[in-house]
Amino acid sequence: MAKIIQQAGVIPFLFDQELKILLITSKMFPNRWVLPKGHIEKDHSPRDTALREALEEAGINGKISEFPVGEYDYHKFDRSYHVLMYMLEITEMLDEWPEKKLRNRQLLPLEAALRTLSDANVREIVKAADFNK
Repeated sequence: MAKIIQQAGVIPFLFDQELKILLITSKMFPNRWVLPKGHIEKDHSPRDTALREALEEAGINGKISEFPVGEYDYHKFDRSYHVLMYMLEITEMLDEWPEKKLRNRQLLPLEAALRTLSDANVREIVKAADFNK
């Protein structure tokens, strides 16, 4: 059986008169809107990985939840992935970040974000998330 690749990501949000979720485009499929996530590297915790990916992929910093708020599995290119998702309350949005030229980002009200997210598993985790903690 193939090894399952472990990943971690964030549900980035802020309150700007209303709850908004930050989405980014997929690097490989620019018409797909996703949340920041990436591989958990050796000697890095899932939480540290999620923070790093938020900065690299979306250009954001923030306050991350202590524990994951959801998890899901997916398959891509004959590989299996398991993703832990953390809440990230955005405290800073950078004008420049490592993957700026590779991705777009947008802040959307919750309902619009749910309609825009490309992955049903991710939509369910966002829908179930408690943004008031």
